[in-house]
Amino acid sequence: MKKPNVLFVNHSVRDGGPGRSLFYILKHVDREKLTPFVLVPKHDVFSEELRAEGIFENVIVDPRFPENIRKPVTGPGSGAGPSGPLSGVATLFLALLNVARMAGLVMDSPKIVRENGIDAIYCNGTLAKIVGAFMGRRSSRPVIWHVRNIQRRGFMKFLMKTLSGFRCVRKIICVSKATASQFGHAAEKVHVVYNGIDPADFDPQSVRGSLREEFSIPSDAVVVGNAGRVVPRKGYADFLRVARSVLSALGGGTEVRFVVVGDTPHFFPKDHLRELRDLAGELGLGENFIFTGYRKDVRPYLADFDVFAIPSNYPDPFPRSVIEAMAFGLPVVGFSAGGIAEAVDHGKTGFLCPGGDFRAMEESIGTLVEDPVRRREMGRASRRRVLGMCSAAERTADIQRIILSVG
Repeated sequence: MKKPNVLFVNHSVRDGGPGRSLFYILKHVDREKLTPFVLVPKHDVFSEELRAEGIFENVIVDPRFPENIRKPVTGPGSGAGPSGPLSGVATLFLALLNVARMAGLVMDSPKIVRENGIDAIYCNGTLAKIVGAFMGRRSSRPVIWHVRNIQRRGFMKFLMKTLSGFRCVRKIICVSKATASQFGHAAEKVHVVYNGIDPADFDPQSVRGSLREEFSIPSDAVVVGNAGRVVPRKGYADFLRVARSVLSALGGGTEVRFVVVGDTPHFFPKDHLRELRDLAGELGLGENFIFTGYRKDVRPYLADFDVFAIPSNYPDPFPRSVIEAMAFGLPVVGFSAGGIAEAVDHGKTGFLCPGGDFRAMEESIGTLVEDPVRRREMGRASRRRVLGMCSAAERTADIQRIILSVG
């Protein structure tokens, strides 16, 4: 039987969740059973990680495939984002231009498929699913979607439902049961496979913390933190208010620092990180709330956390930040919604609060801040749980079986 060539279509060029998840898949896929090709918009953090790992092979760069439909293909210096917001008309024009470019890529896809001997197309990310479905249809190749989000807007829900019905879209891999629930109309195509991590990459015994030293945090202070993209839907404004309430309830009896590691992507219309810094000042949080900005490697920061809090008040599909924190032996406080409720075992590896109940989040964080024994017990249980659920090698083997099944 011929070893198939699989084109992995990926629009996430930085090291966000989708890109990091695909990195682990490409790292662990059995090259004796399939040959990976990777299509990306440009060289950036994602391709640099592949190069550093020694798996930078068969990488195809095509700028007609944008990282974001409202983002210029030329990069951060020439368009939307905190450094240079575009007007509404300019944004619409840019989106239409990118759609035209993607259409050109789809039209040329039979040539790409033919020249590289592609047998199947794997799609990682929302734009990748759209482009990949049309590429598969035009080039008569089976398509595998890896779905890492839950569509809530009317048009995108309609579009995903329509495209998932294409005959060429043969398999739909979902990162959680919550994510899979949006494909009830195509249930026979759906497989749930949780995101994977390499345990050694997130071993608290082998990663030296740098957060406390960099920001002069006292050794006895309890650090409650989060890491991820700093965008409005992640609930960081509410997290600031939670922090103020927790600090007020403690009354200075226990040293606590709240930390957010990350920044606002450059293609967002507003710099939400700057807005949050301003809000922190208005709330009088001072040195008790720290924004580190973007960090290429978040592990030295996670290593100094004591509690991981995720304030997303929407059905987050299955955030990598949560399982990475659990691998570091951290208890997690979040809302019982989406994939977070599948990752966290309430009362054992952390606390799941009712959706939107920030008072419950305040109480849960306060409990863990004041009880170091419980923090450690929950942290150990977190690591055990995530290593059983989210081994990158085991989850990649599951994904590989699904890919090979469409041949």
